[in-house]
Amino acid sequence: MSDDQKYPEWFLWFTEHGVRVLILLAIAFMAFVYTHSRTNTEERLHAIEDTVRYEPPRSYTPPNLDAYAAADVSARSLPVHRAAYVPVYSHIYYDGGRPYLLEATLSIRNVDPKRPVYVSAVEYYDTDGKLSKKPVDRLIKLDPLQTIEFLVERHDVTGGSGANFIVEWHAGTRDTHAPLIEAVMVGRSGTNAISFVRKSEPLPEWISD
Repeated sequence: MSDDQKYPEWFLWFTEHGVRVLILLAIAFMAFVYTHSRTNTEERLHAIEDTVRYEPPRSYTPPNLDAYAAADVSARSLPVHRAAYVPVYSHIYYDGGRPYLLEATLSIRNVDPKRPVYVSAVEYYDTDGKLSKKPVDRLIKLDPLQTIEFLVERHDVTGGSGANFIVEWHAGTRDTHAPLIEAVMVGRSGTNAISFVRKSEPLPEWISD
């Protein structure tokens, strides 16, 4: 190799500064690996925390009326006595009259944030107007913002397409907000599903037997 052979400038620069460049690249790579590893670790920790905090919804069980007992209160002592009619569908018709089975949830919500609401009767009537069942046959108390629910299962077709609930409720003062009473219907067949809500109709002139 002749002494007057010339090397490219980039080669000369690299021989002079190459070690520093390699060190900087190594530091940058280690920083990237550390950041990526830390991010993955934090994501895994968050996933574990979410799993620990998650509580699956409980399966439905009929409410224990003893837990809603109205101690030292009678229906006759309460000045407000009202009733509501709630339409319910254990099935609807489609495709020329084929029944589509539904599951219904009756929801009674005390929306008053300060005062209790009392329920003295929940009665389920079939399409012919005959009493099918009576989930509530005593005075119970719903505390402010408390809810009670009753389920009509999908396989229970006794009500029919014209079923309904009658809900009698009471309050201690006339400025107590009326409860929100709804029926939620849900059905599923194969990959198809349907759901809808029906609100109650008040019966202000209701007089119980």
